[in-house]
Amino acid sequence: MYEFQHPTPVTVALRTHSGNVALHAEERDDVQVTIDAMDDRDSSREAADKTRVVLEGDSLLIEVPHDSRIWRRSAKLAISARVPIGSALHARTASADIQAAGVWSDVKVDAASSDIELGEATGNVSLDSSSGDLTVGRIGGSVKLDTASGQVRLDDVKGDAKVKSASGNLTVGTVGGSIQASTASGDVIVGRLTSGRSEIGTASGDVQVGITAGTGIWLDLNTASGRTTSDLNPAPDSPAATGENIELRVRTASGDIHIHRAS
Repeated sequence: MYEFQHPTPVTVALRTHSGNVALHAEERDDVQVTIDAMDDRDSSREAADKTRVVLEGDSLLIEVPHDSRIWRRSAKLAISARVPIGSALHARTASADIQAAGVWSDVKVDAASSDIELGEATGNVSLDSSSGDLTVGRIGGSVKLDTASGQVRLDDVKGDAKVKSASGNLTVGTVGGSIQASTASGDVIVGRLTSGRSEIGTASGDVQVGITAGTGIWLDLNTASGRTTSDLNPAPDSPAATGENIELRVRTASGDIHIHRAS
């Protein structure tokens, strides 16, 4: 185990290959990192021994050696780190799954083939995986989520959102700004839009979008093979107008479109 006294947030610079990464941003005044081999292979133990863990100022480096000889023998590591709340994360991995719990600031992860889970971030977030599911909780800034093959789930974002999957469903809760969402094959569900100009598209799948009560809405909806339905007529007890306006464009080649008032 590596331990460093550091009561303020750090920037975690992670470089790894395969295995599993568990990160926690929590109320604490130190940094703890553990590196373990996930099996009894000599390559895994060697990779664990050679992994570099260094804290320089506010930067925590966790760097697994880029040794093709080691990784040809399928080395796998379990990496765990606990850092002060509000830390940032900049990670790059080949196929290690990443779980980042707690509250982070800015987060950027580039992965070749990994599942990525993020609890909460107060700043901006960018997650990019060629193959893997992306699961994100609450985001205080803007977010960009991109996976070539996988499901995407985003609970809440205060700013703008760009969400993309070549093959997979996209599920988004509340969006404070605009959203651009697209998938070649999958459904798109957006629970609540509150403002902005949004574009949603899927080549094969259904689209459902909720609109905040009291907002004005301009719609441009098109489906080549499917039905378009809406229940946006104001209810007798609907709240007063919020003053916000939404522009929404939806395109699907094969699927239904449903626009409704968000509950």
